[in-house]
Amino acid sequence: MAEENASGARLVTAPTCGSAGVVPAVLKILEDRFHYSQERILQALLIAGLIGALVKHNASISGAEIGCQGEVGTASAMAAAAASFLLGGTLSQIESAAETALEHHLGLTCDPVKGLVQIPCIERNAVGAVTALNAANLSLLTSGKHRISFDTVVETMQQVGRDMNRKYKETALGGLATLYRSVGEDDPLGSA
Repeated sequence: MAEENASGARLVTAPTCGSAGVVPAVLKILEDRFHYSQERILQALLIAGLIGALVKHNASISGAEIGCQGEVGTASAMAAAAASFLLGGTLSQIESAAETALEHHLGLTCDPVKGLVQIPCIERNAVGAVTALNAANLSLLTSGKHRISFDTVVETMQQVGRDMNRKYKETALGGLATLYRSVGEDDPLGSA
């Protein structure tokens, strides 16, 4: 997905093009392992979409507004909720999975090297998928009760995003984007 996005192909946002690899990766892994029906996968997608809609309505999914926590963090929460559902989670466990996945992306900057949605974006999609699976599995080991609600984490993400310096919000003016150029390592993307 991320490579398709980087090449300018059309794809379904989940919730954004830069984070569109997380949900499909998690659903593909689970579908291959457990052979869910198409109907069950569609139900999981509905749950993922609901989580994404809640974040978009109550905060943001835009890296330019609140950093990558809003993009890959939200995608990971969406995938975690879908995975928990597929693995038999209760509503409380599904919420717990989404909350855990998003919580562990709080503060994540959007600092694409050369402004391209490649480095570190592609790897962040993979890490977001692993986080989603871990959050889903963790949710199933609990009753679903947790001290911090999904809504609280969404609100926290919005506040952290507001407090985040502008240069860490999809500008390529700070973070990894500038460090990468200053180190002088071989440039796999070619010169600017």
